[in-house]
Amino acid sequence: MKTLQEELKELGAIMNATTDENDTRYQEKFLYIKENYTTSEDAEAIADFMLSRFDSLNNKVEEFKKQLSIQEQFEQVKDIVSVSYIAKNYFGKSAAWLQQRIYGYKVRGKVYSLSNEDVNTFNHALQDISKRIGSLQISL
Repeated sequence: MKTLQEELKELGAIMNATTDENDTRYQEKFLYIKENYTTSEDAEAIADFMLSRFDSLNNKVEEFKKQLSIQEQFEQVKDIVSVSYIAKNYFGKSAAWLQQRIYGYKVRGKVYSLSNEDVNTFNHALQDISKRIGSLQISL
């Protein structure tokens, strides 16, 4: 017989997979655990497991909201400001590198996003470009 921790690990694997049949598998597995692990210690372990999953999900939602916010803000200036210029001159990277982080593209199985330091660098770039354009005046 499997231990509760092994059962919860399997439940977690089902939760992480995204297929329609996993909803049914998840419900069946959860009901099995609920019916077969009934001590107060088991209930506490199950509750801790579920809370940690909810915390993890909440963190993912917050990260997704941050990513969307960055994308929405960038949409306002993307036709005015060159991604390539910012990437090259402020990050020392390629335009593809910066776009991967702005849009959260998956590269080699990992989703990349802007770190807090990258956001600060990006903001500095936008402010610097703004000052340069603001002080520019064409004369004859």
